[in-house]
Amino acid sequence: MLAENMPGRYAAIVYVAAGTGFRGGEIMGLEVDAIDFDTSEIDVTQQLVCVAGQKPYLGPPKTRTSFRTVKAAAITMAALKRHLELYPPVEIEIWDRTDPDKRKHHVRTARLVITSGWGRPLHRSSWAHVWVPAAQAAGLPKGVGLHSLRHYFATRLIHNGASVKRVQLALGHSTPTITLNTYVGEWPDTDKETSTIMDAALGQVPRMCPPAVRH
Repeated sequence: MLAENMPGRYAAIVYVAAGTGFRGGEIMGLEVDAIDFDTSEIDVTQQLVCVAGQKPYLGPPKTRTSFRTVKAAAITMAALKRHLELYPPVEIEIWDRTDPDKRKHHVRTARLVITSGWGRPLHRSSWAHVWVPAAQAAGLPKGVGLHSLRHYFATRLIHNGASVKRVQLALGHSTPTITLNTYVGEWPDTDKETSTIMDAALGQVPRMCPPAVRH
């Protein structure tokens, strides 16, 4: 419903966010070469950074563990493939500040998957004008943003048995503690009585051996 209310060139964003858990900057900074359609894997090595008073630039992901490769859902890959068919990426010049060494920052050519109708990086201020009408049309509560789809991704993993560590790696959180603190209420309640757990593990009480006969 949400994707259907998006302008065509931005509908794929919904499927990427919900199907991978990527942050907004990771989606907007995604380049074509980071997508492997044969393996359905997407590499996260950068994000689009938007700072007031500056042109958008490419920077490193939020944390060290945000560098990751995610196996994307089939519908996400299909949406990306269709998007690239309808809106072929154009080469744009953009500052690359992904290297920790500032001396190596440079302007380079990039082929971003998501761009504006003018072929420029999609600034978050412009994105707000796209998201709000679509979210309202889809019936989402006021104030719910793109980040909600990242939470949707995480909760789907959790409700289908994913461990804290698995969710942490998928989301690119720096530690499992952050993941647990964020989603502790989403893991199914398995607080059974310890006796119930051990009864299931040990099975029934065996038949007692008869007392030894003295001769």
